[in-house]
Amino acid sequence: MQKSEIKARDISRPVDSMELDGQTYALAFDLNCFRVAEDVYELQYGRNLNFGDIVQHLAAGKLGAIMAVLYGALLSGGLSITWADYYAKFKIINIPGVKDKLLENVRKALPETDGKKANPPTAPTE
Repeated sequence: MQKSEIKARDISRPVDSMELDGQTYALAFDLNCFRVAEDVYELQYGRNLNFGDIVQHLAAGKLGAIMAVLYGALLSGGLSITWADYYAKFKIINIPGVKDKLLENVRKALPETDGKKANPPTAPTE
């Protein structure tokens, strides 16, 4: 890739696209996307979950998690759409391999670890 091809591209965020109601829109998987997914869970689904829990739902292929993360990614990608409009237009069949695609992009967007467990187990105290 030449320098001029990279210059206009934001390489800090993995970006993909999806079709919604016959139009193709950019997806951006960033911290705002993750925050919106948490908001969707709380405001639309009535569940207060952190993004780590939502990722577990993604891994299980839960439609609610897929819809919440894609909605956040659409908003981060620049689309202005209400949840009601998105919900009415969303069709899972328009997104081939959606579960694998989402998990791949989420993995790319999360910071890498140094291989150590964040919360190593401790010996029980008496």
